[in-house]
Amino acid sequence: MDVLIVEDARDQRRLLCKVVGKLGYRVHEAEDGLQALQVLAAEPAIRVVISDWMMPNLDGIGLCEAIRSGQFNRYIYFILLTGKADKEAMVEGLSVGADDFLNKPVDYRELEVRLKGGQRVTELEQALDQKNHQLSKALDIVQQDLASAAETQERLLASPATIQNIGFDWHFKPSKILGGDMFGYHAVDDEHVMFYQLDVAGHGIPSALFSFAINNLLMDVDSPSSIVREQTTKAPYIRVLPPDEVVSRLNHRFQTTADNMLYFTMSYGLIHSPSGRVRLCHAGHPPTLWLRPGEGTVHRLESGGVPVGMVPGMNWRTEEFQLRPGDRLFLYSDGLTECENPDGEMFSEQRLCAALQDAGSQPMNTMISQVWSDLCQWRGGESFDDDMTGLVLEYQGE
Repeated sequence: MDVLIVEDARDQRRLLCKVVGKLGYRVHEAEDGLQALQVLAAEPAIRVVISDWMMPNLDGIGLCEAIRSGQFNRYIYFILLTGKADKEAMVEGLSVGADDFLNKPVDYRELEVRLKGGQRVTELEQALDQKNHQLSKALDIVQQDLASAAETQERLLASPATIQNIGFDWHFKPSKILGGDMFGYHAVDDEHVMFYQLDVAGHGIPSALFSFAINNLLMDVDSPSSIVREQTTKAPYIRVLPPDEVVSRLNHRFQTTADNMLYFTMSYGLIHSPSGRVRLCHAGHPPTLWLRPGEGTVHRLESGGVPVGMVPGMNWRTEEFQLRPGDRLFLYSDGLTECENPDGEMFSEQRLCAALQDAGSQPMNTMISQVWSDLCQWRGGESFDDDMTGLVLEYQGE
């Protein structure tokens, strides 16, 4: 271990260097605090400083303060030499970061013990630095993996599209790198388009991975084991499952356990594209908002049911209604309405409806951008405590 002796009295400095060297330490020396700082900068192996209190240019207290200011990227154990025996002097030394004290004249047996104590501390600090370095590297890898997972999640999100005269657009912002919200839309056959939005309980990696799994299951429409339709022996050889049956099948497949408390709220709908007839099921998800731009109104479609995965054997209800060309449906996660401003007041469903009504005559992408602008203005920024998702669809008619 390398030790730096800082003492303006040359004879005492040389004597201390000789004694410390005989104890098996590599010794460096400086005649005042300013020179000591230069030596410390040039010799990164130095881990212990033994410094006199009273010195010209920069005294021991000033040297200790400079070392503790953070200009060195290692921990340096500081032993202060003093002829002062009063408590006030000890308090002053400790307050600037001194680790230990030695009274003058120096007892060399005591010096040996103090150095061994300093060596133990610095070795522990070095071990801690190594652990922190390893943790930092591991954290970098985790951050890279999270960024890759976030890119995967973004790729899973359906692009804005028009499917069988039904337009879709959205805005999504996770509260963290990864979010538990997910949504999608897909043609089920030549006359039906399904759409959904879900919100997995919790945040972060477990919720995001769970939402990935559900999304892959729902969007795998053409698979023989599809959860949204099934093959039959009679023409047209495909039966499109009603929304409540799809939700029930998801509930059967994804039941919470004592080790896995992941459940999710959901809205799942099915549109008959030639007629605009909609069948919609809510499973604990916020109500869908029905915009009728021709009338300038926003209707609330009541939500209901418990979240998926909480109760085995649960049944849900499908409601039906008729869209006219130009009508829109807006699905959202509760992060929108529960978003708080700096005063702790929630954005609320009432404000969301007002924002949709104000922007309802605009194109879908403009409308949803305006809603997000209103939300960010309410929040006072673009950082949110919950995942934020809004999905809008428009029935364009034949």
